[in-house]
Amino acid sequence: MESGLFLIGLLIALFAIYRLAWRRLRSPQTTVRGLLRHYYTFEKTGLPERESLLRVLTNRSGWRNLPPVFLAEIVARLRSKEDVFRFVSLAEGYRFNRKQLPAIAAGEDMEAAMRAVSLWLADFGSRLQKKNSFKEAEFVQKLALGLQPDQYFTKLPLATTYYKMDRYDAAAPLLKEGLAQLKNCADGAAFLDRLETGANLKELRANYEEMYETCLRARGNQPGSAS
Repeated sequence: MESGLFLIGLLIALFAIYRLAWRRLRSPQTTVRGLLRHYYTFEKTGLPERESLLRVLTNRSGWRNLPPVFLAEIVARLRSKEDVFRFVSLAEGYRFNRKQLPAIAAGEDMEAAMRAVSLWLADFGSRLQKKNSFKEAEFVQKLALGLQPDQYFTKLPLATTYYKMDRYDAAAPLLKEGLAQLKNCADGAAFLDRLETGANLKELRANYEEMYETCLRARGNQPGSAS
């Protein structure tokens, strides 16, 4: 009986150790270090940064089967190796590259594909924001902005995160530009419903405008129209 209990306890302990070791092996830091090692291997051959980044992705499990044109678009829009590797680490950590990305990348419209990826990032960032994980939200939402830099659905969520961090100088221009774009966009209600299901478009827009005016007051400017 005692030997049976000992064996069960040992198995439980070994399972816990295995899970801890696996998490460490799959940590974001470990992923980024591995990506950097591969990147420097290609860089040493004289390849430019963008081509080296593409080689890393096209040789990586979970990414090599994605269309090269899609990977090239990701690299071109995120620009720096740091942001590309942050995106890869995030996608792998939440298995986005195994499930959603292949379906998104299969289409021929790369602008639509970048929009879909940035919306996923913006949604995820908003969930982190609601948990008061502001630094993590900023990290994710900046990736979304990198993929779609001229869209209200990437500017307004990041602006809200900056606002809640009392970073009014960073929030104000994003709020101004995002509000102006939102007012001229037909699918604004659908976007805001993603942030808060069943929310009233007019009320949410008013909240953004109030945030913008608060930012202007904090910066010593006179509040005015965001249009």
